[in-house]
Amino acid sequence: MYFYTKLPILVVIFVLSPVAIVGNGLVLAAIWRNPSLRTPSYILLAGLALTDFCTGIISEPFLVANEVLDSLVKFCDRNSSSSVYFTMRIIGDSSLEYFFYLTLLIMTLMSIERWMHMSRQSLLTVRRLLRIIVVLFFIPIPFVFYRFKDVFNFAYLFTNIAFVVICLFVTSVAYIKVFRIIRRHQHQIRANESCPNFVQPAINLAKYKKSVFSIFYILVIFYTGYLPMAITLMLIMIFGKNCSVTVLSFYISTMLVFLSSSLNPLLYLWRMKDIRQEAIKVVKRIICKDN
Repeated sequence: MYFYTKLPILVVIFVLSPVAIVGNGLVLAAIWRNPSLRTPSYILLAGLALTDFCTGIISEPFLVANEVLDSLVKFCDRNSSSSVYFTMRIIGDSSLEYFFYLTLLIMTLMSIERWMHMSRQSLLTVRRLLRIIVVLFFIPIPFVFYRFKDVFNFAYLFTNIAFVVICLFVTSVAYIKVFRIIRRHQHQIRANESCPNFVQPAINLAKYKKSVFSIFYILVIFYTGYLPMAITLMLIMIFGKNCSVTVLSFYISTMLVFLSSSLNPLLYLWRMKDIRQEAIKVVKRIICKDN
């Protein structure tokens, strides 16, 4: 695939990188500064923001730099640039693979936590959740090593596709159950409102419904970013990795993955008042220090 064909995609990725860094940095700072935001739900959002932040500061710049360097190496002495090129390629490809899997895992865990919370069966305290997140950070490591052992063979592609499909399926089932719980509670409240001894329910449905829909929007972005990658891997399995269609599809789906890392924090700041207010305080403090 010629460099000028990839250039528009690389420009978009280059622009998305600072958006992901600043946006997710603000979300992390907001949750870190305000102890009241350190609940299981917000801790998971912080974990997702951390992976998106690392994607913006590591994966995206290295991918753009690697593609530019790859085009330059073709016109220069490959031997003189091989060590630098090889090192940057390992860092870029490894980080892209690692944070791809880690984001899938955290998004799946977010949906399960919402389901357990709404069904009042949640045993996830902040401490337990932090331990689970630490374990999740180690799970993608074998996938990264396996890719460099024999990249894009059948077993690697099948494992990737199965991993994405399973995460999407579990996440979808969890959110379907969440919405059913909300609907059931709403029907119960409407049925009891006419009773003279009606008591306000313990669960704030309006609050939790807003929270669930906020994460649902994140899920939409998640599907938009990661489902095309699964489709691309299927195309590579069928047509091979050197086909022009699969190469173009890979770069477009990678761009969509990076797009989700930039849109997620904007969604948090739009939908979640607590994070938005705390982020504004962080920005004001930075401006005051600069002045």
